[in-house]
Amino acid sequence: MTIQEMKDTSFDSPSLEKWRETAEASLKGKPLAALETETPEGITLKPLYTTDDLTAGTEERISAIRQGMKGTDWTILQETYSEDPAAFLERTKESISRGNGAVVYTGGWTTEGDKPVLKELAGLITEWPVYVRCAPDDPFLGVFGAVDEGRRDLVTGFADVERSADLSRLFPALRTIGISTVDEQMQGADAVTELAVAFSKAAGIAAGEDDFTAMADRLFFSFAVDTHFFTEVAKLRAFRLMFRSFASAYGVEEPAVPVIACTSLRTFTLADPYVNLLRSANEAFSAAVGGADAISVAPFDRLTGGSVFSERVARNVQHILKEEVHADRVLDPAGGSYYIETLTEALYRKAWALFIEFEEKGGYEAISADGTLTDLLSGLQEQRVRRLALRKDSLIGTNQYADPDEPIHAAAAGSSADGRLAVPFEELRLSLQGKTVHLLQFGSLKDVKPVSDFTAGVLAVGGIRPELSPLFDNTEEALHYVRENAVGYAVVCAPAAQAETVVAGLLRDKPERLRLDAAGRFEDEAALLEAGLSGFYRRGQDILAKLEELKGILEGGTQHEQA
Repeated sequence: MTIQEMKDTSFDSPSLEKWRETAEASLKGKPLAALETETPEGITLKPLYTTDDLTAGTEERISAIRQGMKGTDWTILQETYSEDPAAFLERTKESISRGNGAVVYTGGWTTEGDKPVLKELAGLITEWPVYVRCAPDDPFLGVFGAVDEGRRDLVTGFADVERSADLSRLFPALRTIGISTVDEQMQGADAVTELAVAFSKAAGIAAGEDDFTAMADRLFFSFAVDTHFFTEVAKLRAFRLMFRSFASAYGVEEPAVPVIACTSLRTFTLADPYVNLLRSANEAFSAAVGGADAISVAPFDRLTGGSVFSERVARNVQHILKEEVHADRVLDPAGGSYYIETLTEALYRKAWALFIEFEEKGGYEAISADGTLTDLLSGLQEQRVRRLALRKDSLIGTNQYADPDEPIHAAAAGSSADGRLAVPFEELRLSLQGKTVHLLQFGSLKDVKPVSDFTAGVLAVGGIRPELSPLFDNTEEALHYVRENAVGYAVVCAPAAQAETVVAGLLRDKPERLRLDAAGRFEDEAALLEAGLSGFYRRGQDILAKLEELKGILEGGTQHEQA
């Protein structure tokens, strides 16, 4: 074919119906609905979105979202960790010289800063934006007191400090009304709940203000961004729509308020911490695409205290997004996507409805006091852990593809990670790591390997690398191996065609002290349990419950079966 012939070649535009037929054919009998997934917010995601999914007013909503964004670029807010004020100063200067966009302090000083240190930091915050989140008695606040009176109007940025009236009065360009849902997100909140809580908090603050416009000039919102990429993009965009609706009730028609996004610690793990780098990079990208005005990326080893190296890597994640991805050069890059627009509107409508429900119950203070919010967050958190335990969701290195030899280091004090999803898995792993489990393998390697690999994968979640037996042809060989190696607990791994016969034979002649589990599903499981089988390893089971059961067996507990 010549170049001209290639240029002249055309293809028929496929119809939606043709796509459906092709998709269903590839599913081998399953309906197209099998490709739909449910988000934690109760939104059903389809495999394909078209212009038919958009509702009336989409263009108007896109315009409203973009009006609420201050621009295409964002400020890099890279946290600096140090208990010593002098060391904090030096690390902050180094960080700024390497591209950090602000002086960032989120607590940690254990002593008062010397006067020269405070003075130099005071000079820095008149040249660079400041972001501070701390208690009202934190020694860092002495930095503000060291700013020369004639330079106070040069201090810009964000101060999330309780009882910040003095800061607001003395530093007119500093935003001092911070509304954050980071804590609620760590406790289990989904995107809808985060947005509803944020505006319930805002409504409570606005009720005590005389001038909404003046309040809005001091207001900023902080959201944690999770690994659900498109949901997080849509969440930040839905926020702009909600704030427009919220502000219109106070007569403000074109509001713009800064949004700070921080990468979430909810999915961070102590094991295999470098995977945290992948998580935070994904989250930072979604924050950039969603239109955050400032982004803070958690270092991959944040849970164990962080380091100069990890802070540098975290900072450079944002430089890559700017200098190589050019994510800072497009306003609302997700705007117009049928999928994102549909998801944005769904989050907006569901979050607004929940916000109204909160207000009807008395607002944020009331739902916090009567336990409504606590119960809601607890239920959402339990659902997330349950989905991980059933492996319906993945936390790489924790409930899937775990390396049993990977050590788990203790979390640093004050790591602000209460509510991490990996915690129940890590606790079990710490109690099981190093325990001995044998896999009794029957049949050919080709036939038994999938069964053994699955079982080993479950045990790896508990930090156990099992001992693999030779391939047995009969139960006599297996029982000889058990006696020779003094095996106290083992899992029978056999091809489905012979598994039930093998298990029954082992149970009939096994030593009394041997505890046996079996991998797979069996026709007469009740009879096997009655004959002395402890339990099963199988797909779809609660692996947290199974490992807890295993812990009881290995520690000499009573025999029981987890369904």
